[in-house]
Amino acid sequence: MKQTPMASSPSSSRETILPSIIIGAGMSGLTAASKWHQAGMSSVILEKSRGVGGRMSRRRSEHGNFDHGAQFFEVTDSSFQQQVDRWQQQELIRNWSRGFPDLSGQVRGPGLPCYCGRDGMNSVLKDLSTGLDVRTGQRVERIFRQQDLWAVETEDATVYQTRALLVTAPVPQALSMLEKGDVSINPRQTSALARIDYEPCLTLMVALAQKVNFSEHGGLWLSGEPLSWIADNASKGLAADVASMLTIHAGPLFSRQHWETDASEVTRIMLKAASEWIQQEPLAAHYHRWRYHQPVELFPDRMLVINQDPWLCLAGDGFGQSGVEGAYLSGMAAAEALPD
Repeated sequence: MKQTPMASSPSSSRETILPSIIIGAGMSGLTAASKWHQAGMSSVILEKSRGVGGRMSRRRSEHGNFDHGAQFFEVTDSSFQQQVDRWQQQELIRNWSRGFPDLSGQVRGPGLPCYCGRDGMNSVLKDLSTGLDVRTGQRVERIFRQQDLWAVETEDATVYQTRALLVTAPVPQALSMLEKGDVSINPRQTSALARIDYEPCLTLMVALAQKVNFSEHGGLWLSGEPLSWIADNASKGLAADVASMLTIHAGPLFSRQHWETDASEVTRIMLKAASEWIQQEPLAAHYHRWRYHQPVELFPDRMLVINQDPWLCLAGDGFGQSGVEGAYLSGMAAAEALPD
């Protein structure tokens, strides 16, 4: 994978016209880029973070690694199953469990395999990004039209041009980029897109010297508020120098109420709420805010083509189906929608 952090450039900076641009190096964006790459078309993928993954990112720490966003994925679609089978053959993923219990001991879910990455959830995205031109640290500010091209301007004033643009950022961010560039969208499409909503999630990552045995499955669904989930990353086999590496997700109501609360105070409250399972002083506690953690209102289709010529498409896990599988299927649908 080629990752190119871009230096600051003047507002007049231009590159040659690119065959395609994808905004976002999460599951949807990398799936589409990988499919186009296999068909012989190159893409430049612009990612605001330091690496690939999006909500499937892995957090490194001095004590070990955490999956702090998406925890696992299931498979219901045959085309996604084919991809998952390849990842299994490459030993990139493992079957973590077949569902996780709640506080009553009842295992939730349909009993399907719950897969996780062998070296973190972003393992599969690193595989998808092999051979692709991924440019990290590139926050897109606006998208605008330049005659028969789409222009994408980043916060360092670099402008990229293309005739094929795929935006896989969360829908509110995508709409903001388009609005700043005065890109008009069909009012009915705008109304449907505006209804897409996401739950936020405040996340705590805790390193412990002593093993915590709250579930033989490795994960536990909590009451929902103030906490919704707790899992031990050590049970996934992630690298750790300590006994337990916990990821704790707050519920959406708590997360909204405390979004602007000081990180140290949120950490204190969440540790207190988890004291039934954490009865020891943590070696370390790391805090993260997911503004667009889980879509709760979806666009009915797997992607939306805004314009045909030049081509502009929106995709992501807010389209058709949420979760890792939904993001993959959305990326595939977007890739297939590009005219020859």
